[in-house]
Amino acid sequence: MTKLLSENHTALSYKDRTHLIHNAFQLVTAGHLPVNKALDLIGYLRLETHNVPLLQGLAYLSGFYQMIAFRNESDLKTNLGTYILRYFRSVIDQQTWSDVGSVSERRLRSNVLSLACDLEDPPCLKQAHQSFKDWLQSNGTLNLPTDVATTVYSVGAQDDHGWASLLHTYNISLSAAQQSKILFALTCSKDTNKLQRLLQWGLEGKVIRSQDLSYLIRMVARNSEGHHLAWKFVKKNWDTLVQKFQLGSSTIRNVIIGTTSQFSNPEELTDVKLFFESIKEEASQLRVTQIALENIQKNVRWFQRNLETLRNWLNKRMKQNEKW
Repeated sequence: MTKLLSENHTALSYKDRTHLIHNAFQLVTAGHLPVNKALDLIGYLRLETHNVPLLQGLAYLSGFYQMIAFRNESDLKTNLGTYILRYFRSVIDQQTWSDVGSVSERRLRSNVLSLACDLEDPPCLKQAHQSFKDWLQSNGTLNLPTDVATTVYSVGAQDDHGWASLLHTYNISLSAAQQSKILFALTCSKDTNKLQRLLQWGLEGKVIRSQDLSYLIRMVARNSEGHHLAWKFVKKNWDTLVQKFQLGSSTIRNVIIGTTSQFSNPEELTDVKLFFESIKEEASQLRVTQIALENIQKNVRWFQRNLETLRNWLNKRMKQNEKW
């Protein structure tokens, strides 16, 4: 199939190509296919012109990047980011910072530009900074395109002035949708002091609305600089969180899953187990604790099976003198 896709991918329908990509990476997750084989399979994507298979392949690559970012694997993270930017250069360059196009075109734009900025792609960062500057100069009256607004806010939140301006807008905005995008952007800061302040403000319910606390915790946990911070916050404030949201609620479930799903090493697994044992009476009423542990165990196995294979595959790609 890898040969067929690289030589004549249109021999399969776009739906079949999408399913093939999905199935390959599901087999990797299940331990039935080496990760390099799945990565070889999507090597044809630089020739892909249909948005749906592109979205599928990019989603898995983006997911790998996020998984690596949560571990102390700086070289691997750099190589994977470089590979994605090189390989999808033409797709990135084709995107416009607008809301035009079909549903799949707009999804692709939103995902591609967000990922490119996460990977610190200079052209994307330049455009995002300019858009954020224009938005600031309009005193927030400029309507950013919906597809790229979160990306623009997230880039703008990386410096002190931008972060403070966004926090001010969050507090005065009458739009729940805008508040949600801005709150997400605020949690994208790499400054752990800012992330800690956000969590404390969410608990107090003054600067950050109390109803946003659960979302806030989960978004901080999605930040590679904040995932341990969010988990420590949950452990420290467990009794308060249970009082706020009730033990068996979907909110508590989402908080537990959201703050533990990035963990992927045995030490983190042990830490989560110990915490659940410390709240044994409450944990016994929560099916989600077992789900959280199973998710971490799956992540641990994934890295045990695939980390060195992924590292070697990327090193080989970095050394090859390919025409991107």
